[in-house]
Amino acid sequence: MGTRHYLRNPLWFFIDLMRQPIWVSVWVIALMIVNLAGVVFWSEPLAKLIVVVFMLSAMLMMGLYAVFGFERILGLGHIFWIPLLWYLIIQLQQTEGPFAGYLVVLSLVIGISLLFDIRDVWIYLSAKRVRP
Repeated sequence: MGTRHYLRNPLWFFIDLMRQPIWVSVWVIALMIVNLAGVVFWSEPLAKLIVVVFMLSAMLMMGLYAVFGFERILGLGHIFWIPLLWYLIIQLQQTEGPFAGYLVVLSLVIGISLLFDIRDVWIYLSAKRVRP
């Protein structure tokens, strides 16, 4: 008989999040707020895309958490942010006013997050290659 693997309840993610260093919890909450702030600009099609991509990323992250737990591999949950960031930067050139300000803040936050994510996934995968 093989080893049985059980999926974690994705809602436990938030419990595990609160067990992390405070800066991690604050950063994740800030990411959620900045992404969901797109609803303020709901009349903009791009704002709808931002919220949809955030929801897809959240679902992917919850799936990854259910399988792996609170591990560095969770950075893969933001994979959809790579094309989104590229698109935001292009659209920013055609946007003005408060929505443009929001896109700048969102782009910076996503960009910083992706740097952490790339590092975390690299460390996770590198550690898995070393182990037998």
